[in-house]
Amino acid sequence: MYTGLMGGTFDPIHLGHLHIAAAALSQLGLDRVVFLPDGDPPHKRPQATGAQRLRMARLACEGIPGFEVSDMELSRTGTTYTVDTLRAIRARCPGERLVYLIGSDTLFYFHTWKTSQEVAALCRMAVVLRPGCDRAEVEARQRALAQSHGLDSVLLEAPGLDISSHQVRAAAARGGSLEGLVPPKVAEYIRDQGLYAEPAG
Repeated sequence: MYTGLMGGTFDPIHLGHLHIAAAALSQLGLDRVVFLPDGDPPHKRPQATGAQRLRMARLACEGIPGFEVSDMELSRTGTTYTVDTLRAIRARCPGERLVYLIGSDTLFYFHTWKTSQEVAALCRMAVVLRPGCDRAEVEARQRALAQSHGLDSVLLEAPGLDISSHQVRAAAARGGSLEGLVPPKVAEYIRDQGLYAEPAG
């Protein structure tokens, strides 16, 4: 089994996330991509609850072949670190090939991750070029991390979409349309739950 892993707050999940997963699935010949909403990320504080973010991820992936959602990071107590997830998957499925999907902006602070060298030993990285990032600079960073951390990474051919969760939350807060930002079922859920709306008063 060749599995892609995409972690994140998914607050909310949006079409950019799905685009990255589809690109990796196609280019790398993955068997599946597993979305992993995180429970207590070290650098962010989600607005939606874990249950709400998990539900949105499941709605977004519903009916898409090769897309799966796992609650393993939400179920873990304490701060969520990628290395712990990789260790757990490796222990459960020792022969599984893992590739972790990240944006090119994330690549530039990979060295700050908890036990980044162990992460590099546990998986391959698939990097999507984010808007505003220079491809040559990203490729140079890949080479540097291969030397310093032993990181095996591949830069996906398809660039990322210019969509962010912050953009979605801002649109929802002002009551704007979410068309073209999130899947229709996610947009409906955000409206029904009143997520990201500005407090009354």
